[in-house]
Amino acid sequence: MPKKILLVTPRFPLPDAGACEQDRLEGMKQLKRLGFDVRVFAKAFQFQDRGSIARFSRDSGIPVELVGYEREKKRSWSGGAYFYLRRLFWPPYWDGAAYEYSHPETRSRFVRVLREWRPDAVWFDYTYLWPLYSVVRKMRIPVVTRSLNFEPVHFLQEDGRTFVNVIKSLPKFLSEWLTVRKSDWLFAITPREEAIYRRMGARRASTLPLRSLPKYLSENRTIHDERPLHVFFAGSTYTVSHNREALEFIVRKIAPELERHAPGAFIFHITGNKVPSDTAHDIRGPVRHDGFVEDWESFTDRMDIALVPSLFGAGMQQKIFEPLSRGIPTVTSSRGLADYPFRGDESVLLAETPDEFVGCLLRLRDIGLREKLSKNALLLSNQLFSRMKLDAIIGAGFDGIFTHPERARI
Repeated sequence: MPKKILLVTPRFPLPDAGACEQDRLEGMKQLKRLGFDVRVFAKAFQFQDRGSIARFSRDSGIPVELVGYEREKKRSWSGGAYFYLRRLFWPPYWDGAAYEYSHPETRSRFVRVLREWRPDAVWFDYTYLWPLYSVVRKMRIPVVTRSLNFEPVHFLQEDGRTFVNVIKSLPKFLSEWLTVRKSDWLFAITPREEAIYRRMGARRASTLPLRSLPKYLSENRTIHDERPLHVFFAGSTYTVSHNREALEFIVRKIAPELERHAPGAFIFHITGNKVPSDTAHDIRGPVRHDGFVEDWESFTDRMDIALVPSLFGAGMQQKIFEPLSRGIPTVTSSRGLADYPFRGDESVLLAETPDEFVGCLLRLRDIGLREKLSKNALLLSNQLFSRMKLDAIIGAGFDGIFTHPERARI
């Protein structure tokens, strides 16, 4: 009999427009492909299309149990007061994302699925789902956690290191600490974040990259020797702080300076929605806003260079690693690599300041350099992100839990 895995995830990842949603959706399919009997317990907002979720469930053979978000429910004045005041009496619940999973209806629905189905392991997407862990551990079922970013760092980098935000980050750090203590295996998303979890005491941990990357891999890429060169930045939405800051960095600092050095030699393409109006006024000349791109494959085939300033942000930024996986010559910031072993001048060009980014782009007029970066990026990406590699990472984790518990302490 196949092992039964109950996968618990926040907002069901349809539509799968963002990197997080793509990773979680691919994770469901991966566990099913690996031969596990998979069920999903997920939150869903009222605006989500239940029909598309039902079709995914039917087509994939993965039953889905949906539960609504507590914060969307209508309550009386006294019920609403209790809902919010209850958080004050237990500091771990000051993290609102974790608090969502502490409520009686969510817990009772979750317990019912556990008791009726009796899974062999429960997989949790995101570390803030820890309020449900105690139920699983009481039933002596192994807990697997997939971290998509280290939440305190992510929050502070996105919202700023103000005194108030530092205070707000403390319950998020507590969530991470509780997750480390209660997980039988923890899959971090980058080597850098795996190291953080190990310093916090995680002994059963490994790095699991974005599971959407294998579909972008190829053995080679044709590098064209044409002018102008087409450079792109792929932000999904500019309501996200690190996307917005990177966009402004490109539009106001990199593109104008590059045009002064090499007029007409480069065209910049900006994809994604919700560009701030003040930034939109500066998108002119060699910079174009392509918005939502329907045919992404054709679009990336036409691009010569990926430009991805990584000024801040935690986790694994798909806008960096997807171009590398496609063999598109990429210019980015060293911090954005998150300790994945891509090397400057070998498989990627690294820059920090506007002048350095401009210098890298000017160097990439050399087709020989672009061919070298493409070849090496493809070679390393296939070693790190292939389906076989990611399946092996998952397999080793479950092997450690189910078969060789003494080897799980890696």
